[in-house]
Amino acid sequence: MSPILSQILLGLYLFTLAGMCVFGLHKVKMLWLYVRASSRPVVAPPAWTGPQPKVCIQLPLFNEPLVVEALLEKVTAIRWPAALLEIQVLDDSNDETPEIIGRWLRANPERAAGVSHIRRTDRSGYKAGALAYANTLTDAEFFAIFDADFRPEPDFLEVMMPQFADAGVGVVQARWEFNNRRESFLTRFQGIFLDAHFVVEQAARHSAGLFFNFNGTAGIWRRAALDEAGGWTPDTVTEDLDVSYRAQLKGWRFVYLPHYAVMSELPQNLTAFKSQQRRWTKGGMQVMRKQLGTILRSDVPARIKREAASHLLVGFIHPLLVMFSFIFVPYLVFGAKLSGTWFVFNPLVVVLTSGATVALYITGQYFSQRKWKEGVVVFLTAPLMLAFGLAMSVTCCVAVVEGLSQRGGEFVRTPKGGRAVTAGGLLSRLRSRTLFAAIIVLELVLGGVMLAGAVYFEQCGLESIAIMLLVKASGFLGIGLISTSDLFPRLGAARA
Repeated sequence: MSPILSQILLGLYLFTLAGMCVFGLHKVKMLWLYVRASSRPVVAPPAWTGPQPKVCIQLPLFNEPLVVEALLEKVTAIRWPAALLEIQVLDDSNDETPEIIGRWLRANPERAAGVSHIRRTDRSGYKAGALAYANTLTDAEFFAIFDADFRPEPDFLEVMMPQFADAGVGVVQARWEFNNRRESFLTRFQGIFLDAHFVVEQAARHSAGLFFNFNGTAGIWRRAALDEAGGWTPDTVTEDLDVSYRAQLKGWRFVYLPHYAVMSELPQNLTAFKSQQRRWTKGGMQVMRKQLGTILRSDVPARIKREAASHLLVGFIHPLLVMFSFIFVPYLVFGAKLSGTWFVFNPLVVVLTSGATVALYITGQYFSQRKWKEGVVVFLTAPLMLAFGLAMSVTCCVAVVEGLSQRGGEFVRTPKGGRAVTAGGLLSRLRSRTLFAAIIVLELVLGGVMLAGAVYFEQCGLESIAIMLLVKASGFLGIGLISTSDLFPRLGAARA
């Protein structure tokens, strides 16, 4: 390779490492904030004075026949004065879900007394549109929202509502817990990833007085806060993140309850998980485009602006990881020649990205389970989890591009109960399948490059580098092959 190309390769490599270290430093900050917060005593909410308010529980649904009955069973058991509680089933389904809901309501007339089955003529605005329409049908002061796979306990309102005794509180958010986290390696990994967010990051931001987001479900909104923020809007596919920032910019405070969890279900196949991560990442980029300038120009404290910017820009880690994956092997072969550059910069990446990420996962597991065994399991499986996360960056990188170039978009629900991912119409399904197929090809190509690099360095007698590349290759090849089975089930059946 010519000296000029070697210098370009070196420059790209150092650029990706520098960017990854920035994101690693932010994880260290989150860990520090969490450790500082965990030493503080839990403060009881102020005492509620005056009459109890009216609460509307909203259940936005789209094609959820496998989980909707369990949702209705749980939600109708929530304790609150009957005269001050209504339940809206916001059913935009076009499958058998409406019939299942109707049968359940007829079979349980006493529990169904306060339930309204609301059907729209079209799915305009998707979840945001359904919630905005439903708000016009009730005069409730508060809205509790649950997605189809959530299972709240009867004391949900009794625990959450006292936080609203403070008139400045606009949202109270509960932590998510997962009833199928031990079902497979995929659900175990998802549980670990999400615990890092719900156990560590959300608690850290709340305790430090920073902005954090309503997670779309398992939380309660004060109507006044929602209205002042401008209500639900469909111009992003993460309407919950969008309205969260708008409300907090208006001065409303959010409360997070890390010690109170609501059970839910994790996606059970890889393509469903990819679909979920794609929507979250795409929506985060859309909210960044929409809100970041407003946040930076606002009069909120500088530390809140810095954290909000870090939160909204986090999606850019995925293009960096994809670039790193493309140039890593060529850099080692042609650019570094195992010179001092490798030994100086690679440890920084290991400590500030991989090390900080693993520490975040271990902290989330220990403090959610209070068992060191869970943290040890994370430590022992860390190489595989990091390889899995690296491979997932391909899907999320595509989502970053979509979020930067598109406004709004179809809200593709993450299917639960083992159902396959489906979009709306035939054209949408074809586009989605084509996109996911292209992602699979890219994953397999990157896995092949990593595998070839592992073989090359093993032949050079550099077993440590070969093993590292082999682990990374396993993430790309494993995700690519499993995704092929999900996207093209007949091929998977033939291989079996």
